[in-house]
Amino acid sequence: MWPERLGPRRFSIARSDGLRSEIARLEKKGAGLNSDLAKAQKAANDASTAARKKQERAARSKSVSTQRASLSGVERETKKAADAQKKVGEISGEIANNTKALASKQAALRTALSSEQRTQDREDDRRRRKEKDHARVVSRLARPATQIRYAAVQPPKPEPLRVLYLTANPEAVETTIQHPDGSVETNGVWLRVDYEVRQVKDMLRKSKYRELVAVEHLPAATAMDLLEGLNNYRPHVVHFSGHASSWGLLMEDDAGTQAGAELDFGLLARTLGATDEPPRLVVLNACESLDGADDLLQTVPTVIGMSDSINDASAVTFAARFYSGIASAQSVTTAVEQAKVAMIAASLDGAELPVVRTRDDIDPVNLILVQPPE
Repeated sequence: MWPERLGPRRFSIARSDGLRSEIARLEKKGAGLNSDLAKAQKAANDASTAARKKQERAARSKSVSTQRASLSGVERETKKAADAQKKVGEISGEIANNTKALASKQAALRTALSSEQRTQDREDDRRRRKEKDHARVVSRLARPATQIRYAAVQPPKPEPLRVLYLTANPEAVETTIQHPDGSVETNGVWLRVDYEVRQVKDMLRKSKYRELVAVEHLPAATAMDLLEGLNNYRPHVVHFSGHASSWGLLMEDDAGTQAGAELDFGLLARTLGATDEPPRLVVLNACESLDGADDLLQTVPTVIGMSDSINDASAVTFAARFYSGIASAQSVTTAVEQAKVAMIAASLDGAELPVVRTRDDIDPVNLILVQPPE
């Protein structure tokens, strides 16, 4: 499950380049307006000074003709000063509008640069993952096949549905962007898996048979946490939320490194089968996780996975609404459909990504995990 992907990088770059051109044009225009303002202000000051001098000359002269000429000059200079001062006001208004437009373009550029950086980070991360996936496939083909136990699943008993909810986000990172105006912006690239769990529990509290569903959350989960969770909680449902690829899951490692620990689907299936009571359902709320269904169906009868990359908001909505349906005694098929409807209603991408896969003898339309008391 990846953070939400943005538009193509070429669009973001073109937009930032266009904004830089607009900013340069506005800055050049501002410099010209400031020059014009200085000239108009000087003209107003010069005319006012000339009018004052002519007024003083008229006051000193005893000649009537000199007084008339001086007063006529005062009138002309006063009008010139008034016209120049009017122009000062007009230019000042243009400068204010230009400054406002410049600030708007600079803010838009900061947003574009931030978007561009996030998109580039995610593209780089996706490229690295593809390279790592290829290396894993080569390594997997070079070693003996994992022995997976085909486990027969016991029929449900009249007891609360136990959900083992594992979340992992080892590749959470932060990037810092220095903007042209000197400001610094810090962006995080991480999954909101804890928020997802909170939303799931909130929806369960609102559900009709909330007392018949128990969620045990294991944050920052490792592969050994999964094994211990199978022993300690005997879950009917195992849910994983975090990063995945067509090769397997990315769990936390015991050392707590940012890189995490990789758990391929073959070993995941073997782990889920290493218990006397394998889960009835595995939900993988993570990118491209449907690719592991064939391996997992050897151990569990029903798997829900994502057929491609899913964004954070869509993954959260899917999980919350899916468990709301399950806790309302709806079938697995209906609960998934309700989750898809909620994603579409919220204008979120990826409603087509959640897919239910089952063994031949399982019908998800009739698979109801919560049995209300008679």
